[in-house]
Amino acid sequence: MSWHPAASGPRSRIWATNRPHWACRTTGRALAAARSAAGAITEVKGTDMTLKSLFKSALLGASLLAPLPALANDSAAVMEAGGLRLVRDAPVEILSEVLEIRPDAITVDYVFRAADDMGTTTLVAFPLPEYDLAWYGPELLGQAGDTVAKRLGFRLWIDGVEQSPNLELRALRNGIDVTQYLEGYGVPIGSLDYDMVMQSLRALPQEMKDWMAAADLVRWNGNYDPEPRWTIRATYFWSQTFPPFRDVRVRHTYTPVAGGFILSDPKLREFNPADYCMSDGEKNAVSKKLSTTQYGAIVTTQVRYVLTTGANWRGPIQDFTLIIDKASTDALVSLCFDGLKKTAPTRFESHKRNFTPTRELDVLFFNAPTP
Repeated sequence: MSWHPAASGPRSRIWATNRPHWACRTTGRALAAARSAAGAITEVKGTDMTLKSLFKSALLGASLLAPLPALANDSAAVMEAGGLRLVRDAPVEILSEVLEIRPDAITVDYVFRAADDMGTTTLVAFPLPEYDLAWYGPELLGQAGDTVAKRLGFRLWIDGVEQSPNLELRALRNGIDVTQYLEGYGVPIGSLDYDMVMQSLRALPQEMKDWMAAADLVRWNGNYDPEPRWTIRATYFWSQTFPPFRDVRVRHTYTPVAGGFILSDPKLREFNPADYCMSDGEKNAVSKKLSTTQYGAIVTTQVRYVLTTGANWRGPIQDFTLIIDKASTDALVSLCFDGLKKTAPTRFESHKRNFTPTRELDVLFFNAPTP
């Protein structure tokens, strides 16, 4: 495990969707089924028609790339007509950050302090994993009453007291915000209830169905259920006061939206091990286990965490600790980050001073337990 510096350009002032290199994609249900089937593999380590026409052209002209769900550091933000916008150089310092990544949970602990003797009040935004229905398919939808908020299970504490932050939900297609079009016709973008979403789509007037098909928002399949193709972006935000000369402690935890794939090639040609800085020892261990497992396959779990929004605050992160917990001694984990040391049977830690993140974290778990 080592850190590979990447060239960095100007930091974006809006959300940036990160694009993975995938050997194959696997839907949530397929992964769950695969993990269940592979349960015996426990020995593996590691309105205006003119506007609508313009909008449709923008959608059809945009490139189709499938994003991996990305998790992000807290960032300062402002609320504009189009929604939250992340901002840079907020007058607040991060004294410390402890980030713990597990395949089934993310926990982050911060200590903030105002950067001057005046103090400040600002919006704090936390962009959460994206639900890409075009990438994962309708199987990403769930049972009655299922919602983005319920599935994420986001919880927030300020100075030890649990809070109830606001939630902004946006629907996008190819980077274009389609929230008003869907909500305007009664499509609940925050719902992951399969029947509710299907019923709302079937109830659309034919003219809107045709327009959504042309814009590739929905694929209609005759007598079969339609396929929604938008991405749901969730951002929790709250107003936070940072008094002068006093530390503010922020903690939040949630369930990641993990990607993954089934690995079956002992030569590891189904993905690029260099993307995760896998050592020769790690590659050999995975290959050996693949050749001896009953099913000849390992289910992987990939979690991406966007570190670079931590650079939106004033100065570097003064004290940064990364904890990677693979959750099982039978699992293996790989990522590009230097200084990681094994501190427990399933835990690795790295500690840095005056840390300015320049790239994101891609963590690949092999045969790790997930929700």
